[in-house]
Amino acid sequence: MESGRSCLPRRAVERVRRVGCTRRVNGPVGISRRRLGVLAASAAVACLCAGASGVAASTRKERAYPPVSKRNLFGRIAYSTRGGDIWVMNANGTCRHRVTRSGAKHDFDPSWAPDGSRLVFRTSRGHYQPDVNGNGLEGLFVVDVDGSHEREIQPPTGGMFADWSPRGDKIAFSGLRPGHRYDTLFLMNPDGTGVHDLGTPYGSEGAVWSPDASHIQYGAHNGDGNWAIWTMRSDGSEQRQLTHPRLVLPAGSGGTIPGAWSPDGTRIAYSSGQMHRRAVWIMNADGTGKHRVTHWLGSESPLAWLPNGRIVFSHFKGDEPLPRFYWMKPNGTGIRSLPLLSGAGDPLEWLPHAAPDPRCS
Repeated sequence: MESGRSCLPRRAVERVRRVGCTRRVNGPVGISRRRLGVLAASAAVACLCAGASGVAASTRKERAYPPVSKRNLFGRIAYSTRGGDIWVMNANGTCRHRVTRSGAKHDFDPSWAPDGSRLVFRTSRGHYQPDVNGNGLEGLFVVDVDGSHEREIQPPTGGMFADWSPRGDKIAFSGLRPGHRYDTLFLMNPDGTGVHDLGTPYGSEGAVWSPDASHIQYGAHNGDGNWAIWTMRSDGSEQRQLTHPRLVLPAGSGGTIPGAWSPDGTRIAYSSGQMHRRAVWIMNADGTGKHRVTHWLGSESPLAWLPNGRIVFSHFKGDEPLPRFYWMKPNGTGIRSLPLLSGAGDPLEWLPHAAPDPRCS
């Protein structure tokens, strides 16, 4: 990957794009986000965490874990598939239905409106200018969860890594400043109006709102492709770098990738590592207390931190196109499998407080 491209390795975005998995990592040096997946090679270019001392060499093989009981699964989940469409279901696996029809294109990386009525997602459909810098800028669409009222909202230069504010009034996304090569972060209204530059450094991607919408977590690099995690207030002020990973070549293949906020906003789960060797780490929201949580062979990425304290994460072994999903306690214990998510791409979006789909109640 050349350092010029902004492709966050966290959500294995490129992986997403080609296999209907995660938010595309955008280009050679891109991240994959939201919210974000494990960015690893084509389907998951996650992120290298040099946060404290890098990923340790000792790892354990994945083993079989009992599934989470369906009665403990609440909310609704949106995800993409290898077919290139967005689907939603109740967290217990019921009322699964397709929302978008991408045809020969790819729809992926969905993000819920906080009331569960709509989704914003990334797509290779739409009308946007050629991505001459290879950042990965594409279309951003909003659609009602029943598949109706689909509309295009990205600016003419395209966008990616859209994340809907918990307050419902704004969408954060990565876009391009006029005349510049690297992407940065913007806010816009859900209808695509009111685009506002947050003033982040060039090469900024993968915005993740804090639970109270006061802060945004994101990934950035200074042009060398060495992804670090930053936070800022939602108005773009108080930008602060939390991780300082060691650069590992090829540029853009590693670093630390944004993940999930804890429900109270005091901690952050993120991905750290290189290519196919990425692990889940946790730190305090001020960047202190970094520690590694998973120690498997392969690549893990945290996708959601649920109200019950469990962290939902994906696990890739090598170049497999789709991950396996699990949850665990923040200390790495209590691991259980989530077989109901089999066939889903990374990243997916879990809205834990959403009521079940009324059509299946």
